[in-house]
Amino acid sequence: MASPFVMRINDTVYNVDPRTLSIAAQLPDGTVVAVMPPLYPAQDFKFIDDGPDARAPHWTDSAGHDLVLTVEGNALRLSITGKAGEELAWDLPPTMDGTWLVPDGEGMAFTVDDPFWKAAYANAHCMGGTTALSFPAWSYLTETRAVTYALGDGLQSKLCLHDQAGLQGQLKHEFGPGAEKIELLFSIRPPAPLAPALFYREVLKGRGQFKSFADKAVPDLPRLFGAPHAYVWGDGRDLAFLDDLKAFGIDRILLAYDQDERTGKFVVTPDYLKKAAGMGYLAGPYESFDNGQPAATADTPVAIWPGDLYPKGCVIEADGKPKTGFANRGCYMSTEAIARYPGPFIPGQRYARHIKDGVSHVFIDVDAFGDFFEDHSPDHPMTMAQDRANRLKRLGLAISEYKLVLGSESVTAWATGVTHYSHGTAQAHSAAIWPMHKNPNFGGYWPPERPPMFFRPLTPRPDEARALFGASDRLPLFEAAFHDSVVAADRWEFGLMKITGEERTRFARSLLYGTPTMWNLDRRELARVGPWLKAAEDDFRQAHGVGAPVALTGFRWLTPDRLVQEAAYADGRVLIANFGDVAWQELGPDCVRLALPGQVATDLCPPAAPSAFR
Repeated sequence: MASPFVMRINDTVYNVDPRTLSIAAQLPDGTVVAVMPPLYPAQDFKFIDDGPDARAPHWTDSAGHDLVLTVEGNALRLSITGKAGEELAWDLPPTMDGTWLVPDGEGMAFTVDDPFWKAAYANAHCMGGTTALSFPAWSYLTETRAVTYALGDGLQSKLCLHDQAGLQGQLKHEFGPGAEKIELLFSIRPPAPLAPALFYREVLKGRGQFKSFADKAVPDLPRLFGAPHAYVWGDGRDLAFLDDLKAFGIDRILLAYDQDERTGKFVVTPDYLKKAAGMGYLAGPYESFDNGQPAATADTPVAIWPGDLYPKGCVIEADGKPKTGFANRGCYMSTEAIARYPGPFIPGQRYARHIKDGVSHVFIDVDAFGDFFEDHSPDHPMTMAQDRANRLKRLGLAISEYKLVLGSESVTAWATGVTHYSHGTAQAHSAAIWPMHKNPNFGGYWPPERPPMFFRPLTPRPDEARALFGASDRLPLFEAAFHDSVVAADRWEFGLMKITGEERTRFARSLLYGTPTMWNLDRRELARVGPWLKAAEDDFRQAHGVGAPVALTGFRWLTPDRLVQEAAYADGRVLIANFGDVAWQELGPDCVRLALPGQVATDLCPPAAPSAFR
């Protein structure tokens, strides 16, 4: 019978059984914690002798996987190398109580025995390590510890949850090109709600992979800090709209627009961009390199490509057919086909054209979300790893060469080094987003001057409201990992005024987390909600200033129902938000108490409700 490998990290002793891959940790007080249950029944293994100086246990299992056990910082690291096409499915230790801390978007606290979440996960649901998980780490929290897990790279890995007498977890990985090896890191940490975020941040910093705003500096970047975000529609693209903003006293704002110059009644012009820049605003377009359509019938100019790049540049699936694009529109364009296309690099040409118009930022849809493709075309074959590399290159180009402030959709960890802001990462529990779109009252894209999807308020059912915005279930995990690297906001279709009944709570959460509010505006809507926009900017500025964001370092629940929450920042600021229905220590519902070092605390509350939408 083989002895387990024993690895001591500080005061914790890990025992790893090479026959089954079970992992247990013995704590200083003698408590033994199950970290990973057996992956398979006991089997033979072959020890690999790496020489007299080798300190890392190295072996192969009966299936031919290559395994190495090492220490990285304060964590145990296990790497498993497999063959392309193989799949790994490894249950996490069974749970009956406690809480899963998961960076599902901004972050979620899933109570294991909560009937609401048990029902939500009656069928298993998986979150991709480069997509729904804003970074590939999570924890199982109890009153005494946080058993914490991280992946060195989330490519082709998933965390899955399902109900079986409580929420149970499972890790899945598909071995393939660029994902031949999975690196698992384990750490037993104090029982803190931010455990997975702070652990993952340590890992990134230890590997030299963390990029702060200073590492991605461009001339207009300071205008991003402290600015609310807004998409402008219809006459929001008129010069008079900028005057309206100034009349409300808006000093900083990021203005974005998705327009079709071929058909649009209202179009942002270079004069608009010049005036916005002169007022201290960031202004720039929605852009996308993801979709291709025939030029004669394309529903957006960003889907039109030169020469024969469409349709020859479509992603080709294994059956030889083009991969149909989002919402059954055209096809998904291959990043490899775009990269190989002869002549000047097309994304670079688009960046240059936008700069010539006078933009100061660009929002690139899809690219940073982390949904990668295999391309089976013989003309531009591509693995998922190469797709990711291509996206990193063209995103990074906007910053390094064109000096643009750059944003993208639902930025996750792998893309934080090449983006400044994200539209979507501040949203939590992504599985609840797309079902909302199926609600007939959610609205669509027509008419383009004032799309109901972005303007018409929607009253959610109680279960929808909790799944999307429930305060007791949410955590600032992405902020704890990346607050001083990426400015995170909500998705564009979930502006602050979109979901009726959640406006005050979301206003308060914006202040607590330091995540700016999202808006959809034309002149009429600005006249209605302008006082809220002004309050959002002023209160955010008072709470977080207008300098580069600093790290979010602490978070705790102050009441058993988790509705009074405290966040702490590296510069000593402490904010407390009351998401309850009654006052807490004289702090009103949906109000935030700001305590700056050496100053008297100030309470910040949402303004009076705006007039009815029309």
